[in-house]
Amino acid sequence: MKGDDLSAAQKTEYLHIALGHARRLSQLITELFELAKLDACETVLYAEPFSLAELVQDVVQKYRLRAGEAGIRLQADVGGGVPMVHGDIAMMQRVLENLIDNALRHTPAGGHVSVGLLPVGDRVTVRVEDSGSGIPASELERIFERFHRAGDNRDGGSPNAGLGLAIVRRILELHGATIQVQSQPDQGTVFSFDMPVCHA
Repeated sequence: MKGDDLSAAQKTEYLHIALGHARRLSQLITELFELAKLDACETVLYAEPFSLAELVQDVVQKYRLRAGEAGIRLQADVGGGVPMVHGDIAMMQRVLENLIDNALRHTPAGGHVSVGLLPVGDRVTVRVEDSGSGIPASELERIFERFHRAGDNRDGGSPNAGLGLAIVRRILELHGATIQVQSQPDQGTVFSFDMPVCHA
């Protein structure tokens, strides 16, 4: 079929498809370079005291419009008295973005995603919880592998290359932290990790 034979609506549809492929390719390249730098220890860790509560609220606000358009309730469960933590704020922002993005992609309309903070001793536990499709037990061990995509995406066309969770795990390893996951099919998923409290 030639371009002249296409209607305006068809041309627009094909253009949107092409743009979607271009965005996915661009994100894949970006994430591949990011992961390669993390693996090669070329990324310098700029650890400093920062407010994890403020960072969570900022990142949640960034995704609120997307969540609303998808019919998903996104909230930050951040109470008062959360102490400052020690880490690389830019890297931790990336961790939160990847976890929230992952949660939104696997949560249907009418569901919810929450990001919570729980101070426990000299640590603050971060929890990203969703009411999505969940992850089969057989896949739990593999979800942090590169290019692994657990289950089916809610929208089927999300620009996800399966690198987001691998990046999360690598960043947390650089911080001496470990990502944990709890999930059951059709009952949602919880990702959690701890950050050290800053005593300085």
